[in-house]
Amino acid sequence: MKRKFSTGAHRQYGTVTVETAIALPLLMLLFLATAEVGRAYMHYNTLEKSVRDGAMYLSIQAIVGATGVINVSSTCESNAKNLARFGNTAGNGDTLLPNFTAGMLNVDVPDANHVSLIADYPYQPMLFDAIPTFGYGSDVSMLFTMRASVTMRAIERWSEGC
Repeated sequence: MKRKFSTGAHRQYGTVTVETAIALPLLMLLFLATAEVGRAYMHYNTLEKSVRDGAMYLSIQAIVGATGVINVSSTCESNAKNLARFGNTAGNGDTLLPNFTAGMLNVDVPDANHVSLIADYPYQPMLFDAIPTFGYGSDVSMLFTMRASVTMRAIERWSEGC
């Protein structure tokens, strides 16, 4: 008597398709969420570095001569904002971040020894502005404002500034 050993593979032809249909949307959501968090971190890192460079430029250019008085001229402020936005004081080329305008940057003199550069950058997600909750409350907004602020001590210069 010959016995057939069946693996049962012929009964599971559609199982892989069903499992893929269930798991694929969850995996895609996980991949896209990871990419979005990485992109947001990259944008914040770029924003923080550019604001730090602009504040350093301001700290070097703010005091002219031996007066000890901080004087941020409009040219110096414009150059610092260009350095933060474009990576150069001339304001040439593309901005370091998408839609990064000069209005998002503010120069401040908090006291007699320090200068500050503050940026408020509205982060724009890659795909969606909100995550739908499918009727279980209001949608979760993915729009937020990144804030970077750097304060540095003004350095006394002996030559003419900007």
